[in-house]
Amino acid sequence: MILTITLNPSMDYNYLVSSLNLDQVNRVENPHTSIGGKGINAGRVIAQSGEGVVLTGILGGPVGKMILDTLIAENRYQLEFLSVEGNSRNAITIMHDGNTHTELVEKGLYLSKENEQLFFQHIAHLLKKYAIDVICISGSVNSDDSNFHLQLLHFIRSIVGEKFPILMDISGEQLENVLTQPAVRPSFIKPNSHELEELVGKDIQTNEELITILHDPLFDNIETIMISQGGDGAIVKHDSTIYDVQIPKVDIVNTTGCGDSTVGGMAFAISNGYSFEDSIKYAMACGISNSLFETNGTINKAQVTRFINDIQILEIKELSVNG
Repeated sequence: MILTITLNPSMDYNYLVSSLNLDQVNRVENPHTSIGGKGINAGRVIAQSGEGVVLTGILGGPVGKMILDTLIAENRYQLEFLSVEGNSRNAITIMHDGNTHTELVEKGLYLSKENEQLFFQHIAHLLKKYAIDVICISGSVNSDDSNFHLQLLHFIRSIVGEKFPILMDISGEQLENVLTQPAVRPSFIKPNSHELEELVGKDIQTNEELITILHDPLFDNIETIMISQGGDGAIVKHDSTIYDVQIPKVDIVNTTGCGDSTVGGMAFAISNGYSFEDSIKYAMACGISNSLFETNGTINKAQVTRFINDIQILEIKELSVNG
């Protein structure tokens, strides 16, 4: 069974209008609503893959109740969210004027030091209650503590040990602070190219530069590092070997949630004892399948099987590769 941790779920509202007129009333159709949260999307893919999954995180207020009720109605998961004071967040996306997306995203529930400790106790309880064999920690947290994810990783490792599979799909300062502390490591991280550039503080023009960066001590002792490159696949470092993962071209419907779906697929594969190459293929195939659906965290198992056969994993033996 897999545990996914989503500390800042949201209620997402997507509006589609031909044009957005500022300082005026814009008459719109009712929005498409969905639950947002990287760990929740990963959990959906895990459940659709056929593995038991526990979803946890923090929820609060009427928005939190709406999120929980929606997840209960999906009837796919064990739901173990911690309720705290405050209100979970809304996220509004307005798609207008061709391909322009305007987003209004609330900060979400503030995680105080008191609630942080309550959540750590909650995680310890879940690890005793369920036979968890993989953990996914995904997405942002509304906290003043830039080391929150590092402390969470430390705490979980103190319970499950150094070898237990922990996948972290986080970014920005939280990821940077995790990586600069070599005493405790996640098993898997998945920054995209832009997030990696933010992490190292410079533009990356070629795969040769990217590969050189992956050999930086910052990434030592992380079993698998996946740098997602959208439709161009991914560059993956596994132990000390670098791979180019090439994926088939598809007519993309929606890119949101593809990375989350990849993480969910990776967690499923690890939980089921897949080899490294089979794990990467399954994970990438889940991301591709999700791109063909409007609803985030959605895959089709037949599609996934078909895409697996079209994915190539090529070992990069030299650093001199074309960008």
